[in-house]
Amino acid sequence: MRTAIQVSLLAATVLALSAMTKASLKVGDAAPDFGLPDQNGATVRLSDFRGKKSVVLAFYIKAFTSG
Repeated sequence: MRTAIQVSLLAATVLALSAMTKASLKVGDAAPDFGLPDQNGATVRLSDFRGKKSVVLAFYIKAFTSG
């Protein structure tokens, strides 16, 4: 369950950041809020963790690919 949430949050962050056209994030900026369904279909939002738990976003080049 934890891994599924982490992967979903990672994917959503990548999509949210790539969708931003006018605003650019700088070091120290807060991540934009986003939500994705978890393995049970409930929406999990980044804001659900703000002030409660630390969230680490990790990027793995070619993760889950054959190349």
